[in-house]
Amino acid sequence: MTALGTTSLTLFRSAALMAAFALPGSYWVAKPWFVSRSDTWHRVITFVPMTSYMMALGLVVLGAASYLPDQPALAGMALVMIWIFHIGGGVREPTSFAYERLRGRLTWAAALQVSAMCCGTVGVICVIHALPVPGRYEPGVFATSLSVVIGLVVASSKVFARVRRLATELDSHAQKLERRLDRLAQGSVSDRRQLRNAAEDAWDDLNRSLCNKVETGFHLYGTFVIPSETRNSLEALVTEAITNPGGPPYRGAVAQLNLLRAACRSKIDTVG
Repeated sequence: MTALGTTSLTLFRSAALMAAFALPGSYWVAKPWFVSRSDTWHRVITFVPMTSYMMALGLVVLGAASYLPDQPALAGMALVMIWIFHIGGGVREPTSFAYERLRGRLTWAAALQVSAMCCGTVGVICVIHALPVPGRYEPGVFATSLSVVIGLVVASSKVFARVRRLATELDSHAQKLERRLDRLAQGSVSDRRQLRNAAEDAWDDLNRSLCNKVETGFHLYGTFVIPSETRNSLEALVTEAITNPGGPPYRGAVAQLNLLRAACRSKIDTVG
């Protein structure tokens, strides 16, 4: 801040150099404190970027609203930029505490998606109404705007419906895999080959569901169900549980599957 506030090139270089050394030093000092915190602290601290992102979005929306009704074009552009930034990736969900955060991720991912869609839609409508449209075309502009709003409502409903279907599917496949692993662990040696094949098929079904994005069907855009490294770890654990039935990997896999099902329980909708 001292460097930015001065007009002296020498002082700017000195302050910038000091900051370059101070930042790694502050990390070195703060790291032991962070490592010694409890899991609750870690969950709070690692979620700070996402919280800041949502607060920043709210401030931009308030700023855009302050331009209305005098400057609808500026308000519309600000709202459209929110949608573009969200489509571009925004701030990614933290990958730590993957199962513990899944319940909230199934809610926040859909809510942020719908919020960004609303901002983009309202922004486009504001920009359209700021254009010098002749009076005879105003009914057509109004009808188009109304159609866009109706489309937004339908699309938003589909986003939340997708989340419910995904949670239901995850719970179903996780339960099926858990039961296959239980039967494999308790089954006889003569039936082991058939039970292993059934467990492998159940994992394939669950893995396909885990590869989906929460709020969108596009694999290059959206929020993961669980991070890739967590999914790979679960796959290794399940593979080991299938290879060695009834051992510690089996108990670890069942424990993680139970965490997955617990996170999805509040979103289950079998009649949606």
